[in-house]
Amino acid sequence: MGAQPFLTSKLLEAAGVVHGFSLRSGGTSGGEYASLNLSHAVGDDAKAVDANLALLAQAADLLGGERAFATAAQVHGDRVLGARRDSLIEIFGESEPAPMAPNLPGEPADALLALEPGVAVGVRVADCVPLLVADEDSGAVAAIHSGWRGARLGIAARGVRALAQTSRADPARLIAAVGPCVGRCCYQVSRELAALFRGLFGDEVADDPSAAAAPHLDLRLAVGRSLLLAGVLPGRIEQVAGCTSCDGKSFFSHRRDAGRTGRHLAFAVGRA
Repeated sequence: MGAQPFLTSKLLEAAGVVHGFSLRSGGTSGGEYASLNLSHAVGDDAKAVDANLALLAQAADLLGGERAFATAAQVHGDRVLGARRDSLIEIFGESEPAPMAPNLPGEPADALLALEPGVAVGVRVADCVPLLVADEDSGAVAAIHSGWRGARLGIAARGVRALAQTSRADPARLIAAVGPCVGRCCYQVSRELAALFRGLFGDEVADDPSAAAAPHLDLRLAVGRSLLLAGVLPGRIEQVAGCTSCDGKSFFSHRRDAGRTGRHLAFAVGRA
């Protein structure tokens, strides 16, 4: 398969957590999905996606091939589910209806916790923020998907609270890796959204809408602030670099490619 098809976090590696933020290359898909597309929901050939998932599992030394990863239908909400080897269970339910929820198959959720050792939980992204959180002591892990809607609902903090609750861990003991996503450089938003996020997470997360006709939002920074508000310590949060919109060779981007593109998978495996 060649080079490793995913990026890793130094913090999570040091803690012995098997994980990764997948890259675009190294798969079997063609056209706009070339080449390691990991989603069945974007119009790609199902056999190619299954092959790609199996390749990723093999690269991470996971059993189960294309079925190695526990995932959910992501709806830009704040629901958290727990994953066992053969089932998903409720952890935190939806606090309000998920806005603009796509009609996707599967159980809707935007954060998954691994409730058993060896379970690999994952979230799919193509500009939104992928977030992996781990408790070094228990080996429990969570995978979280946060676009701007999820950030507004506090999905990152909600996932941290769920992980702390189920593993009986102090949030200050957790470690987190924020993966590649659309950067502030490429993320132009409305004045209303910029004002909303400045109010939620501080003025630094977006340009002043009264001074900028086309303000930009730093979604990565907003998610990092959400982690801090949930009790994760600054030195225990790692930013894994990469702007999905800027780097077309390495990443898929829904925004850059006008919706016709593949999806990455950010995954983490619970350990004993």
